[in-house]
Amino acid sequence: MSECLKKIWFWLENSRIFTVPMSVFSWLVAFTFAYTNGGNVFYGILALIGICLGQLATNLFDDYVDFKKLEQLGTLENQTKAKCKYIKNGEASLSDVLRVVIIYCAIATAIGAFLFLKTGYPVIIFALLGAVFVLTYAKWSTAGIGEIAVGLAFGPILFGGVYWVMTQTLNYEIFIIGSAVVMFTIGLLYTNALLDFDGDEASHKKTLCHRFKNKNQAVAGFGIIYGMGYGILSAGVLSGYLQSIFFIAFFTFPLVIELIISMLMFNNDKEFVPAKKFWHFPFENWKTIKNQDIASFRFRMYQARNIMIHTSLLICIAKVISVYF
Repeated sequence: MSECLKKIWFWLENSRIFTVPMSVFSWLVAFTFAYTNGGNVFYGILALIGICLGQLATNLFDDYVDFKKLEQLGTLENQTKAKCKYIKNGEASLSDVLRVVIIYCAIATAIGAFLFLKTGYPVIIFALLGAVFVLTYAKWSTAGIGEIAVGLAFGPILFGGVYWVMTQTLNYEIFIIGSAVVMFTIGLLYTNALLDFDGDEASHKKTLCHRFKNKNQAVAGFGIIYGMGYGILSAGVLSGYLQSIFFIAFFTFPLVIELIISMLMFNNDKEFVPAKKFWHFPFENWKTIKNQDIASFRFRMYQARNIMIHTSLLICIAKVISVYF
């Protein structure tokens, strides 16, 4: 691999590219709904690129803000081994991080400008709202309401924006399905926060997890978050906006139970890595990761991410069946 490609991969990896499926599969649901309504495929793909760049920028800027704060407080040693590791070991400076964030945002802005010219002013509204959450997510997170920011950005903004650029229309169906899917995205963020529970507590950083008395009680938050996802989906079916085929999304419920058990195990032993089963996919690069000190952390992140992936795919399948069969 050339030095240039190595450098690009370095930044993609440290921007937590493994979480990008969170954006891709949310987009895929919106894309599927828009495509089955005659949406423009090219505009949809451009929107995906902009969304992914926005997420990578958010992840990296969160590291920038967190590292500065933790350095000032002198609590870096209390964090998980995976947190800001590339900055801690001197592989990149804070200035480098900020420059890459700016590059991500600049490309996303150019895409947004093109889509505005092609599809109209609502793109500006969705893009500006998305930019606000990218640039202020770390502040929302510090205040303990980061999940609300994600819920808004990956729910109505993402789904409404993608659907608009592809069809130049909006409807209740896309916002209902977006509100359901985003709960599974929030589940991924909540998993990350619970994995960092002790370190965040030591640095006085608030997250939704800290609304509970301790990290074992905080596991109950999964029931609330995923319960809302399944509940909104059920309400959509019962109200008639969605067909009963959308109940197939409940096939991911056993994976939610498994994640809850896995998190309880992590709370008791941070180094414990569960055995990988045949249904644990995708677990990319796991042969290398399982021998590293981030294995326990990454295993749970993969679990939460894959719940979101599989639920989104099932919803896409349900939409295609409801339209073409």
